[in-house]
Amino acid sequence: MSRFTFRLIPLLVLFIGFSAVAEADSFQITFTGGASGTGQFTTDGVCAICFPTAGLLTWVVAIGPDTGSSAFDIVDDGPATASITYNRLTNSFSSVGTFNSENNDFFILFSDLNWNLSTIEGDFSGTYTVSPAGVPEPSTSALLFLSAMVLAGGMARRNITSIAERLTAS
Repeated sequence: MSRFTFRLIPLLVLFIGFSAVAEADSFQITFTGGASGTGQFTTDGVCAICFPTAGLLTWVVAIGPDTGSSAFDIVDDGPATASITYNRLTNSFSSVGTFNSENNDFFILFSDLNWNLSTIEGDFSGTYTVSPAGVPEPSTSALLFLSAMVLAGGMARRNITSIAERLTAS
C-alpha cells in the first residue's frame, strides 16, 4: 500500500464514525379543535426525549388568541416552558402546562395528541399532529465526506507534485 492510502484510512474511519451523527430536525405542529393554530420546533437531531435544556432547540406555538408576539415559545416564556417534552419515538409532546408570559394564558400538551388552552376568552381543546417541516439541513455525513474528498485531493496533488519533482531532478 502507498503512503497516500495510509493517510486516507484515518479520514475514512472518521467519516464512517461520524456518519451516524444526525443533523438538527425541524418539525411542524398543526392544532385543530376548539381553536386552530400551528407551531414549529427544532431538535438537535439526536435526543430521544427532548426538552428545552436537552435537545429541544426552538419551540413556538401560535394557537387561538395566542398568536404573533403573544405566541407561546421557549425564548421568552422562560421557566414555564421547562416541562415541555417531545418524545421522538411516539412523535408526541407532553407538559404539565405552560403560562404565556405576555397574557398569562395556560397551555397543556398531552402525549395522547390532545391539547388544552385556557384564556380570558374561554377554554379551548383539540388534537395536534407533528410532521417534518421544510427542507432538511445537509447531513453531517455529507459535509464530512466533502471535507475528506478535499483533503484526499490535496494530498494526492502534493504526492503527484513530489513525484514529478523527483523525476525532473534525476
